[in-house]
Amino acid sequence: MSPTHIPEIVKILEVRREARDIKTFVLDKRLNARPGQFCMIWIPDVGEKPFTFSKLDGNIEIMVRKVGEFTERLFSMDKGDVIGIRGPYGNGFKLEGRNICVVAGGIGIAPLIPLVDIAKKNGDLLLLLGFRTKSEIIGMDRFEDKNIEVIIATDDGSFGIEGSVCNVLEDLLMERRFDSIYSCGPELMMRRVMDLSLRYKIPCQLSLERYIKCGIGICGSCCLENGLLVCKDGPVFNAVDLRNTEFGAYKRDSSGSKVNF
Repeated sequence: MSPTHIPEIVKILEVRREARDIKTFVLDKRLNARPGQFCMIWIPDVGEKPFTFSKLDGNIEIMVRKVGEFTERLFSMDKGDVIGIRGPYGNGFKLEGRNICVVAGGIGIAPLIPLVDIAKKNGDLLLLLGFRTKSEIIGMDRFEDKNIEVIIATDDGSFGIEGSVCNVLEDLLMERRFDSIYSCGPELMMRRVMDLSLRYKIPCQLSLERYIKCGIGICGSCCLENGLLVCKDGPVFNAVDLRNTEFGAYKRDSSGSKVNF
């Protein structure tokens, strides 16, 4: 069934704190969506923002990082409160091959969790996770006892390998071959993942974050320079489709002004 584009009021069933500024909201809603797709969450008198799904099996979940007025208001809500939701929208990840590498940075792990749940059933899976420091590590409880190879890198070396997760990926690609790479996280990180995938000729899918207002391809707020709309053609794109765009250089804010990375 296609989305109606009218927010449906749903109850918050549970709120879990993942880290200091990150919470997971469990909603009284089930959707037939693909990993990487997103929904628009509506709070009356505040507005709407897009969020990807961190769980699709059963009641949907969204993982939220507090960054502004909207998320601050969402963080003030608790079990039993209600919010509006519409979707799912966009194009999600497409699982290709049986030897998969997933690269996530910080809260970028969120839309990749449902993909991991599917990929682990279909072949070999390596999960590379990058965080700034040990206290910001999230999502590990989702991968326990699932026979997944997990490598963690922290910028300060407080846990796992010290340094960028992209350095770990580059070292691995000199020794191992993957059928596909999937990534979500800070854009500069993903840009390097994209460049590595192109260099080693490995298909790669990346989930972009852009300013999204309508969510359905009408307003053009999320348009890339090549004409692709993140809300409609993405948010998941193949690396080859982003090669000659502003990806990794700048994005646009709500006014349309360029914001350099």
